[in-house]
Formats: sequence, structure tokens, C-alpha cells
Amino acid sequence: MKPLTILHTDFHRGWGGQASRVLMLSAELARRGHKVTIAAPEGELTGRARRASLDNPGLSVDSGFAFRPPAHVASFSRDVSRMMSLLRRARFDIVDVHGSQDTWVTAGARMIGGLPSCLVMTRHNTKRVRTGLANRLLYGRLIDHLVIVDESIRQQYAPFLSSGALSDGMISVIPSAFRADLFHPGVSGARVRTELGLGEQHAVVGVAGRLVADKGHIFLMRAVSMLAAGQPQLRLVFAGLGPLEAQLKAQAVELGLAGRVHFLGFRADINEVEAAFDIAVLPSVGCDASSASIKEAMALGVPVVASDIGGARSLINDGVTGLVVPPGDAAALAAALGRLLLDRQSARRMAHDAQLQVGERYSISRLTDQTLRAYEAALTGSRRARRAEAPGPLAGRIV
Repeated sequence: MKPLTILHTDFHRGWGGQASRVLMLSAELARRGHKVTIAAPEGELTGRARRASLDNPGLSVDSGFAFRPPAHVASFSRDVSRMMSLLRRARFDIVDVHGSQDTWVTAGARMIGGLPSCLVMTRHNTKRVRTGLANRLLYGRLIDHLVIVDESIRQQYAPFLSSGALSDGMISVIPSAFRADLFHPGVSGARVRTELGLGEQHAVVGVAGRLVADKGHIFLMRAVSMLAAGQPQLRLVFAGLGPLEAQLKAQAVELGLAGRVHFLGFRADINEVEAAFDIAVLPSVGCDASSASIKEAMALGVPVVASDIGGARSLINDGVTGLVVPPGDAAALAAALGRLLLDRQSARRMAHDAQLQVGERYSISRLTDQTLRAYEAALTGSRRARRAEAPGPLAGRIV
């Protein structure tokens, strides 16, 4: 494939698995000789991307977008105008949108000005996809190719597939990757455990993720409260920021866990934090489709337990490389934690088996290879290309 000029967009200001994927992919594409721009509001993604661009001249950043919902009419209109100007100036071969607000801004630019000529959407979560008029227009007329991060997301698009708005050939399944240079067996959690006053006698159960309802922290706290009497050395660590922090702290007191739960906030040393866990948990009740934190824990050699949502079973062979439990079921989560805490040998064996698999399956190189194949499919099968080949007076029109 010839070198491409690519735009990635994301509305997030904070840091998480979605922003991490955008940066990992963009940096590797640029390293391979493609010209890549990341457009996002000023925040963690743009800051990290600028630092990455210092050693990667093919990578650039545009932080001039607000990417607020369309209901914010003035802001949305400014973004659409800015996007049209950027698209005309840079003439990107591919625009890959990653979030809802940036998708609608870019779709607006395509409706008004016919740009971008090839639009790819990457869907990162399992949330319901509405079937209203706006989405029928988006998926039926404006999106050229859809990337989903796990096969479980495809069911959300069943109405669009059955109506013909989308076809299976327009969808690629590409899981997210992790940074193998940061997450590997050589990373030690000793410093973090010392910082928190946790010794070898403590059993540390941890979550790396935003403090929001979808992540299910409350169910993990309830599970730990069920084990507390029989596990006096059990401790819980939450690494991440979010609007539920005060509520979760209050609930920790109500559950009698005030002295057992550590809230760490945002951590730049998240690899060392996760390495400090004896068990890493994804207690989510919604949203997660290709969890970064579970891949990272596996790469570190930490045993994992995850809710059975999204791509959990794609990541974990239940009982072999980790344990999978029903979402929102504190009792089942407590049982899984208890099993790993009581049988450390089995837990270590699962962690070892997971570690052997995760590096190959979820490498940045593989993510990039698969994405380039999706881009090639998008370019050759784009709606504009199909219209250009079709006879008749409407051939080549963007509608």
C-alpha cells in the first residue's frame, strides 16, 4: 500500500483505552511512513501525541476542536467549519473517527462539502446503537467502513445489516492492543505497595479504570465486603478518576471497607500500579468491549477476573487464562476472587498461560496491520468509489 495521509479524531479530553488506541495506532502508522494527524480537544491525548511527535515527524496534532454534542449549536457549527477547512487543505486519504461527537462533526462536513472522500468509523464500546433517522443516514450513506474492536459489537448493528445500510464486507473486527514496552513481566509493583503501606501478607485486588457507573466498582466493593471477615489482609485499589469518586468513598464506609480501599486517582505509573495487584478485576456492567486493563494485567503476569460483557470471553479462556463472571453479580465475583485467593498456584498458572497468549494476539504491530487492511478495503469499497463506477446521471455524486 502506498503511504497514506490519515486523520484520526477523538472527542475525549481524558485518558483511557480509546485514547490509548488512537495514539498507539497513529504513532505506529507514522513510523511506517504514513502521514498521520490526530484531531482532538486539548487534553491528555493531544499532550501525549505532541510528545510522541518529537521523535516521529510523520505525526502531528490539531487541538483546535471542541467536539461537543450537536445540541451545542454554535460550538458544533464552528467544528464543522474547521473540519471542512482541514479536510480541504490536507486532502486526507482516510479519516478515522473514534467517538460520537467527532463522528457527527465529520459527518456534517461530508454532508455539506463532500469531504472526506473515505470515512471510517471505529466503534470502541458495546453501547446500544440507536436506529433513528440520524443513524440511518450515518451508517447508510456517510460511513464507508466500520471497525469494531470485538465481534460482540456486531449485534448492535443487526438492524442496519438486515436493512442493507451496512454489509458484513463493510465491517472489520480489530481488537485493541497494549504497550508491550510498558507492560511486561519485568515490571515491579514493589514501590507502589510500599507507598500504600502494603506488605507481602496483603492480598491486593485492583481495578484500573474511570470511576463511572459502567465500570461496576460498587459490585467489586460488595464482593470484597463478602470476603472481608475471612480475608483480614484483603485490600482494594482503585486507580482512575471519575465523577463517582465521592460516592464510592461513601459506600466504602457503609460497607465497612473504609480502611481497606485505596483511591489513587490518575497515575502516570499505571504499569507499576497494576503490577502491585495480586488480582486485576474488570467488574464492568457495560461499555467495555476490548479492555486495555485486562490485557495489561495479563502481560504483567497478574491473574484476572472480568465481567462477561463485550469481548471478555475473547480475551479470557474461562478457567484457563482467567475467570469470567456474570456482570453485576457481587456474589459470583466474590466466589471468583475467593477461588484465586485460596488457590494461589492455580492463579499463577492462569496468569502464566494468559501471559503467553496476550503478547502475540494484541500487539501494536498486529493492530496496525489489520487496520491498514481495513483502510484498503474502505478505499476500494467506498461509497464514492462505487458511485463513480456506476452508470447513470448520479454517478460520483455525494449525497
